[in-house]
Amino acid sequence: MAYSYQSHGFSKSVLQSDSLVTVSENGANINFIPIENKRITGFIFYPGGMVDPKAYAPMARRLAESGFAVYIVKLPLGSAPLSGQETDVMDYTRQLMDTNRTIQRWVLGGHSRGAAIASRFASYNNDLFSGLILIGTSHPKENKYDLSNSGLLVMKIYATRDGLASVSEIEKTSKFLPNDTIWIEIDGGNHSQFGYFGTLLGDGRAEISREEQQKMTISAILSMLNDIDK
Repeated sequence: MAYSYQSHGFSKSVLQSDSLVTVSENGANINFIPIENKRITGFIFYPGGMVDPKAYAPMARRLAESGFAVYIVKLPLGSAPLSGQETDVMDYTRQLMDTNRTIQRWVLGGHSRGAAIASRFASYNNDLFSGLILIGTSHPKENKYDLSNSGLLVMKIYATRDGLASVSEIEKTSKFLPNDTIWIEIDGGNHSQFGYFGTLLGDGRAEISREEQQKMTISAILSMLNDIDK
């Protein structure tokens, strides 16, 4: 079962610095910082619950190669199961933003459990972020985290074969998102292929390759980051 959450399926070089991107890791996050063509917008990303944060490295690398600094935040105990740990993640995110003054605009994003935490954080602090990207999740799904009047630019990326955040669930909770939310449907994609890790229990069988799903996801994220960076 643990294998399902481990990162695999991409070259080690993704996690190595080169002439385009500086990659660094500490106990709290993995950073992908562009060396040239630096943009004024940064992207903070929360991983899925129990998923190795490195599983999102190929996505982060591609974004950094396009000039966007990306910070993958490690969730306490792999999923920040307690509300206090969720608060710690939010506090750490604020600290990250405060210490990176060259970045003028921030976009917050996450996959699955990470997206649920991101949606809650944005509902409390929508003025901190220029955009929110929610991937493979039916969150927000409660009145107290309603983002419909937040004024926040939101993108929801979902897959038609996702067994953990089904299309019907996502449609049911759409009322908690702004009217101008950008909806990106990945036809034939599933929950597990939003990162480079194994197949999670209960997920649907994908009808497209992981590479194809990643390409579409990265392209959607890039389009939003480029719009915000103008």
